[in-house]
Amino acid sequence: MKEIKHELIDKNSDKVINLNLKDKILISETGKIDKLKTTEKEFSSNEDALKNFYKKEWEALKKGFVLNDENAQNGQPILHKFIGGAYTGALALENSPKGIFVYEDKMQNGETVGSMNLIDNFGNILKTIELPKSLAWNIEYRPERNSLILDLDHYIYEFDIEKETFYNLGNEKSYVDSFVSVAKDKIAFATLGKLSVIDNQNKALHSSDYKVEFISGTPPFCGKLSKDGKLLAFHNKVGEIQIIDAENGTLLSKINGKFEMVFQFEFANDNKLLVVREQYGTWGMRYFDLSTNEEIQMKEIEIPEYTKDVNAFCFNADQTKLVLLQRADAHVFDFTNKKLLHSFKIEHLVKKCEIKFVGEKLGVRTDYGCFSIYNV
Repeated sequence: MKEIKHELIDKNSDKVINLNLKDKILISETGKIDKLKTTEKEFSSNEDALKNFYKKEWEALKKGFVLNDENAQNGQPILHKFIGGAYTGALALENSPKGIFVYEDKMQNGETVGSMNLIDNFGNILKTIELPKSLAWNIEYRPERNSLILDLDHYIYEFDIEKETFYNLGNEKSYVDSFVSVAKDKIAFATLGKLSVIDNQNKALHSSDYKVEFISGTPPFCGKLSKDGKLLAFHNKVGEIQIIDAENGTLLSKINGKFEMVFQFEFANDNKLLVVREQYGTWGMRYFDLSTNEEIQMKEIEIPEYTKDVNAFCFNADQTKLVLLQRADAHVFDFTNKKLLHSFKIEHLVKKCEIKFVGEKLGVRTDYGCFSIYNV
C-alpha cells in the first residue's frame, strides 16, 4: 500500500487534522497549525489501518472539517465536504458559473424537505436554496437562460439562478415517467404521458403522447437531447430506442435490439454514435452506430474486471474522457484514443453515488452524505 496523506481544515476554528497512513501505521496530527498533537498507531493489517484512516476522516468531515488538495494526483480527492443525507436515487449535482449545486434532503416534522446547496470548489457553502418539492432525480444547467432545469420527484421545474425563482414547466406530477435534458437551443422533458420540446424562450416546438409499460414494476424510460439540440433519443419500450428530429418531432429511425431497460444514454462523435447504459439484461454499456442503427463493440473501453456491470457513466464537455462507474470503482478512459487511463475508488460511499464532470474534474455526490471533487 502506498502512503496516503490527507489534510483537513475547519475554517471556523482554524484547526487542522493531518492523517498520514504508511502501511499499517496511522499517524494523526490534530490542533492549531502551530500546536499540533501527534498520535501514532499500528494496526494488525493494511486493511484495518485503511479502514481507521477513513473512519477518522469521516468523523472530522461530519464535524465541519473540509479536505482541500489542489495538488491531488489522478484518482485522488481535491475536495471532500460533508453535505448530509439524501434518498439513494436522488443524489443530483450540477455545475454552473456560480458554483456547484448539490441536492440534500432532511426530515422536518415527519416530512422530507429538499434543498440545493450552492458550493464553490473549496467546499464553502455559498447559499442554500429550499426546493418546492423534494427528491431531485436530475439537475441540468441551461446556459442561455442562466437557469437550472430540475426533475423534482417527477415534477419539472426551471430555477432562475439570478432571481432565485422557480417555474413549474410540467404543471402536475408524473407517476414514474419523467426526464429532463438540456441542449444548446432547447430543452426536452417528459411528464404525464407527454413528451415536450421547448426553445430558449420556453415556447413549445412540439409535443407527442407516449405510453408507459412496466417490467417487474419498473418502466423502461429514458430521454436525452444531443448537445447541439438536433436529435432526441427516447426510450419507453423494451428493446427499442427512438431517434427523433428534435426541431420538429419527426421520428427519424428506431434502434431495435436485445436490450431491456435503458437508464442512461448520450450522443457522441458528432451524433454518429449513441452510448447506452442498460439496466437489467447486460447491466452494462452498449454502443450503436447511428448511420446504420447497428450495435458495435468497443472492447477497448470495457471495465478491466471480470464483470462488466456499469452503475453510471459520464463524459467531460468535449467528450475526450469517459468515466465508467462500477459500484465504488471509477474507471477513466481516453474516449478519443479508446484506452484506459487509470482507475480509483470513490471514498465515503455506501452503495450509490452520482458522478458528473465539474470542468475537467469529477464531481461525486455519495449516499453517505459526502460531496467530493476528484482529479481525473
